[in-house]
Amino acid sequence: MEFETNLRFFMLICKLFRGNMLIDIATASPPFKVAQSFAASELKKRMGGTSAISRMIDMAANQSGIDHRFFVILDGEENSKEKFFTKDENYISPDTKTRMTEYEKWTILLTKQAVRELAEKNNIDFGTIDRIITISCTGFFAPGLDYELIKEFNISPSVKRTNIGFMGCAASLVGVNSVWEAMKQQGNENILMVSVELCSLHLQTEPTRDNILANMIFADGAAAAYFSKNVIYDNRKLEIQFAESFLFEDSAKFMGWKVGNNGFEMMLSSELPKIILNSAAPRAKEILAQKGVDISAIKHWALHPGGRAILDSLQNGLQLSDEQLKPSREVLLNFGNLSSVSILFVLKNILQNTELKKDDYLCAIAFGPGLTMELVLFKVV
Repeated sequence: MEFETNLRFFMLICKLFRGNMLIDIATASPPFKVAQSFAASELKKRMGGTSAISRMIDMAANQSGIDHRFFVILDGEENSKEKFFTKDENYISPDTKTRMTEYEKWTILLTKQAVRELAEKNNIDFGTIDRIITISCTGFFAPGLDYELIKEFNISPSVKRTNIGFMGCAASLVGVNSVWEAMKQQGNENILMVSVELCSLHLQTEPTRDNILANMIFADGAAAAYFSKNVIYDNRKLEIQFAESFLFEDSAKFMGWKVGNNGFEMMLSSELPKIILNSAAPRAKEILAQKGVDISAIKHWALHPGGRAILDSLQNGLQLSDEQLKPSREVLLNFGNLSSVSILFVLKNILQNTELKKDDYLCAIAFGPGLTMELVLFKVV
């Protein structure tokens, strides 16, 4: 009896890790599913319907790598009578205040859904959360999501709070960097990170190349991730090895995001895939080499699905297999580009659908306005 008790205790200790670990991710999508073909037809009507504009929209849709996306607006629903960007059968452009009212409503709903699922699946004790990190670049309100989540889930009122705003598609990896630093330097044990983006609220119908591309790739969604040092595990976890950032010189013109009177206005250069192939991929290799990691030793990759051309450039530049790109391409196909939320959808896909073996490496990469690159290396434990 004493031997069995000691054995059980030993096995329990063997399963107890004290590292900076990503435990799990839960996601939430809005209820309105929009086929890419229907989104293209709607955009043609709203941008004037000229043959030249229609060809550009079709090209953007066909080359996007996207089958469907999810929106918080009803405009993409084929049989919906209620619309956000239509009133009395006329197309309208709501002011930023109106868009932010919808943003507040939907971000609270979607993030609570994701956090609730995450907590139920992983038996999270909200009383043990040391820090909460909230991430978004598609809206603002105060008190913000941290306040709403603290109140909803009875998180300690003394919990440390970090908000990461307006850092674009790379923001969730900036969040992971913050997790890593907080766990190393400040002794945080359990961190909740939440990311939410509602890109559909910023529809812009002036027929420009930037607007066409943005309208045909971006989508809406939320994700919640739980990090902990103290875990009794029954499946594989991802331990953060390091997180690095890099700002490319004289690159602000390639990606931008401004607050306008009628929503947020996107600037997205057609040069991005070339820059990622010729500059970002080599720089990622250099970062890994400087850390003593041979790129050939990295089995799994979570790459931001910014669009098919972006993923093609990363695949070619990093010399990755189709299998290694599969999680990112699947997220792009079924959800579109969710800005900062996308990388968490990809990581969830890997956690759920990939055979992870102990000591495997996983590298995550995303890009944001600047142009900036965020890179995080995980190790399977």
